Amino acid sequence: MSSSPIRQKILVMRFSALGDVALTIPVLKAFLATNKDVSVVMASEQQLAGLFSGIERLEFEGFDLKGEYKGFTGIFKIFNTLKKKHDFSLVADLHGVIRTHVLRVLFEASRRKTEVINKGRIEKYALVRKENKIFRPLPHATERYADVFRRLGFKINLPPVDNTLNKLDPKEVVVKIGFAPFAKHAAKMYSLDKFKEIVQYFDRAPYELYFFGGKGAERLLLADWEHIFSRAVPMSATSSIAEELGIMGEMRAMVTMDSANMHLASLVNVPVISLWGPTHPYAGFYGFQQDPLNAVQVSLSCRPCSVFGNTNCWRGDYACMEQITPEMVEEKLLKLLKG
Repeated sequence: MSSSPIRQKILVMRFSALGDVALTIPVLKAFLATNKDVSVVMASEQQLAGLFSGIERLEFEGFDLKGEYKGFTGIFKIFNTLKKKHDFSLVADLHGVIRTHVLRVLFEASRRKTEVINKGRIEKYALVRKENKIFRPLPHATERYADVFRRLGFKINLPPVDNTLNKLDPKEVVVKIGFAPFAKHAAKMYSLDKFKEIVQYFDRAPYELYFFGGKGAERLLLADWEHIFSRAVPMSATSSIAEELGIMGEMRAMVTMDSANMHLASLVNVPVISLWGPTHPYAGFYGFQQDPLNAVQVSLSCRPCSVFGNTNCWRGDYACMEQITPEMVEEKLLKLLKG
């Protein structure tokens, strides 16, 4: 059967951060599945190209924002590159920052129709403010992305939560578990000593342990853990995003912070036990299609105090993380593995 002719091309922009860019992928797949006669040009950071490989009717345009395309001059270079290489009539801005605001103005001047994400800043502030919080679940980031396409005139329906992600086969001899102890902001990280206690608990048959993190100091620490724990499987320090996603897809479960690795695991349908401190799933950044019951968190009147985890603790003791015990995480993970 021949594919539908491409009637329209749309430019989509989202440049950072890794987790936020990863959340665009299920939205783009749902959009392309519903709109068979539309193709997408995805503009993002060059190093994230591996996230988008294999998506039909999607062309990736990567830009080095710290090099050739840095600063205000770089914005005009991005504009000229996209305009010369691609014939698109619509622009979906899923980022809503100065760089994309300027790009939208330039594209509008070139007679392209544009729409930008509504980040819901007011309602997010109400969720995290110190006094008189309005504690309620806000729209998920993927729904905010999808709304941009809807305002451009397209239909798009996101799939619901899937509680059957990678269920354990009871006959399986080896059970692979991924651990990702790091986050972009220190306030979102669990104590590494306590995290090691969790790893230690599973350092036995039938489990194999895999450690996921960044480069530099993070990779050095994880390499040390690979020597400490007998069931650990060494990981390459030079794996690409695509290669790491391939390894991650073999896991039966992941243990992560509120971090990019939670979103990467979600892309490859791996259930995640995630630890939440100053941030909260209600802000809309929970792993896509992940079971809400797999979030590990404690109830405190001050939580959440931050949307992104980049603020200081009002109490000064980070009780939201300190009161999470290794046993709480172990119990959640065991329950998940038993199905």
